[in-house]
Amino acid sequence: MLQNPGSPYADSATAALIARARARQQEQDSAVRDYRATLVTRLEGRVGRGGFARFLPVAVEEQESRLFWQAPNDVKVVVLGRRYRTAIRGMEINSSWTHPWFVPRFLGDSIRLLNEEGFPTRAAVHPLSAGAAAYYRYAINDSMTMALPGRTLRAIGVRFTPVRSDASLVAGELWLDEATAETVRLTMVFVGQRLWVDSIGPSRRDTAKADRSEALAQRILRVSADLEYGLYQQRYWLPYRQVVSLDVTLPWFKDLAVPIDFVTTFHDVGVNEGGAIAFARLPAETTAALGDRRRGNRTRQWCADSTRAAAGTCIAQGRWAGGRYEVETPPDSVLLRFAGWRDSLRFELPGSDAARVEALRVEALNTLARLPDTLTGRPRLAVAFDRLTDIWRYNRAEGVSLGWGYQWRLGVPFLSVMARARYAVTDGRLQGAIRLRRDAPRSRLELVAYREMRDADPLAPGLTFGNSLEALWTARDDGAYVFTEGGELRYRRPLGVASDLTLAARYGDESPPRRLARSGLNELLGGSGAFLPNGPVRSGRYVVASAVLAGGWRPVAWRIGLEGTAGSASRGRGWGEMTARAALPGSLDVTMYGWVGAGMGDSLPQRDFRLGGERTLRGYPAGSLRGMSAWAAGVDLALARGALTPVVFADAGQVAPRGVRFSGGPAASVGLGLSLLGGTVRLDAARPVAPRARWRLALAFGVRR
Repeated sequence: MLQNPGSPYADSATAALIARARARQQEQDSAVRDYRATLVTRLEGRVGRGGFARFLPVAVEEQESRLFWQAPNDVKVVVLGRRYRTAIRGMEINSSWTHPWFVPRFLGDSIRLLNEEGFPTRAAVHPLSAGAAAYYRYAINDSMTMALPGRTLRAIGVRFTPVRSDASLVAGELWLDEATAETVRLTMVFVGQRLWVDSIGPSRRDTAKADRSEALAQRILRVSADLEYGLYQQRYWLPYRQVVSLDVTLPWFKDLAVPIDFVTTFHDVGVNEGGAIAFARLPAETTAALGDRRRGNRTRQWCADSTRAAAGTCIAQGRWAGGRYEVETPPDSVLLRFAGWRDSLRFELPGSDAARVEALRVEALNTLARLPDTLTGRPRLAVAFDRLTDIWRYNRAEGVSLGWGYQWRLGVPFLSVMARARYAVTDGRLQGAIRLRRDAPRSRLELVAYREMRDADPLAPGLTFGNSLEALWTARDDGAYVFTEGGELRYRRPLGVASDLTLAARYGDESPPRRLARSGLNELLGGSGAFLPNGPVRSGRYVVASAVLAGGWRPVAWRIGLEGTAGSASRGRGWGEMTARAALPGSLDVTMYGWVGAGMGDSLPQRDFRLGGERTLRGYPAGSLRGMSAWAAGVDLALARGALTPVVFADAGQVAPRGVRFSGGPAASVGLGLSLLGGTVRLDAARPVAPRARWRLALAFGVRR
C-alpha cells in the first residue's frame, strides 16, 4: 500500500521492514560474546582519467593482522606482517594505524569510517538510527535469494535517500535479511554538510573560512563504502568484507582522478571461544597523547626502545564507543619478514574483490548523479580543464599560448557542456572549442566543435607540458602541428581493467601553422632561440576516422591505432607501440621500446611517420626522417640508485618514403644521460652511429623512459 506523500517510506511494506530493522539495530545481537578473526587489509592507489576511466596502479600494500573482539566493544589488533609494491622503483609506502581501521561489529547511530581517525569530521546519521526518518526517504528497491549452508536467505534491498542538506548524511542501499531484519550489507556514499571541515573558530570569519574549505573538499573528495556481513556457524552475522573508497578528483582538470581503496577481508573466524582480551599495561612516563580531544578519543602510544626484547614494537591504546581498543604494531624489520603470505603480491585485486570495488565506484557515481547539488556540493558552473596545457603551453607553432575553460552541468546525470578559449601569441589566431560531454561511469561520449592547433603525429605529441618546457628552455620541439577547424564525435570506454578503446570521427579544414616562434628564454641562456621548421602540411578539408586500443602501464604498456583520411587526398595508416620495463640484478633497470607504423595512399605529409628526438632516434633532431611507413626500437639501461639515475641507451629506426617499401639500412644512435625522478627531467647526450657524427645534447621533461 502506498504511503502518503509526506511519509519517509515509499509504501507500507517499506515502513514495516525499516521498523523491524531499526529495532534490530538498536538491540544488536547479544548472542555474540566474543570472536577472533584474521584480517587482510589491502590499500591501493591508482590514477585515471574521468568517470569512465581505466585506472592505472601506482602502489599497493597488504597487511595481515589478528583481531580479538569481545562485548560490549573491546578490540585488540596485532599486526603480523605487511608487504608492498609500487610502479616506480625505489618508491616506498608504509601505512600504520593507531586506531582500528575497520568496523569490528556494528555501526551505531552515527557513521564514521576509519573509526576514531575523524573520517568524516562530522559523523553521518545512520539510516536505521532513532530519528533517522527525519533525514531520509526509504524505498524497497530489489531482492535476491542466497543459498547458505542449512538455509536459504532472502535479502531485501532498501534504497535510502537524504531529504535534507543541513547534516552529515549518507546515501545508498541497505540489504536486510527478510526473516530477521538483520543488516547483511550496507552500501553508501557520504553527502551533506560539514563532512570534512568542522567549525574553525567562534567568529563569522572563521565560519566563512570553514564553509569555503568544506566546499573545496566536497568538490575534490568523494568517499563511499561497502560493508558486507557473513553468516558464521549458520547463526551469527559478523563482518566479512569491507571496502572503503576515497576518490580524489581535481575539479579544474576533469580528466584526472586518483582513487584510493581500502579492502579488508575477515577469515579464520571463531565465535564465542572464550578468553578475555589481555590489554597491555603501558608505562605512564613514556605515554604520548594523540588524537582529537574534542571527541574524547585520546590515544596513548608507547614504542619499545632498542634495549628491550620487543625493540621497535608500538602499542596504541584508547577508548571509543562501548569499550576500548589496542593496536600492536611490530617494527618494519619484523613485518616485512612475515612468511604467512599464500601468494605473490599483484597490482590487480582478485576477480571478486575487483568487481566489488568497481561496482561500489559505479554505484557511488550513479547515486550522486541522482541527488541535488545542495547535498553533493557540486557547483552548476565551474572552471574546468582537461589538462594543464589547456591553461598554458609553449611550442614552435604557437609560441606562448594561454587558455581558459568553464564547465556547465545541464542537470541531466553525467551530461555537461565545456567551453574553452585560448590565444596563441605567435600564431595570432583565437582558438576555442565547445564540447558536449557525457562522462558516465563506464564510458565517455563527446561531441565537439573546435578551432584549434592539434598534434599531427600520434606517436610524438607536442601539446604536452613536458614538451612545452623543453621547447621553452632548449628551442627544441618534438611535436608536429596542424591547425584544424571542424567538428568531432569521440567515444571512449574501458575494456575490463586491462585496456581501453577510443573511437573518433571528425570533419574539418586543415592548414599549416602561420609562422615559427622564437624562444627568448633560450637566447637568454646562450642558445640561438631558433626552432627547426614544422613538418609540411597539405591544406584541405578531410574526413578522418580512427580507432585506438591501449593497455597496460608498468611493466608493459602498449597501444594500437588505425586511421583513415578522405578528402582532397586519401591516406590510411596503422601503428602499434610497446614499452616494457624490468628490474635486473645489481640495481639495474632496463627499458625496451618499439613501434611500427605502416601507411598507404596519396601524399599527405601531415600523416607521415617521423623519427628523431627524445622519443625515437635521440641522436637525430625530431622529424629529421619522415615517410609513409616507419619503425623504431631502443633500449635504456639505468643504474637505479636514488633520485638521480645514470642511463646508457641505443636506438635504431627506418622509414619508407612510399608504402611499406624499406630500402637501405636503418639509422642508429647511441648515448648516455642522467634521469631525475624516474624521467621527470632528463639530460641526454646522443650521437648517430655514422662517420664524423656530432654529439647532440637534449634536456627533456616527462619522457617515458
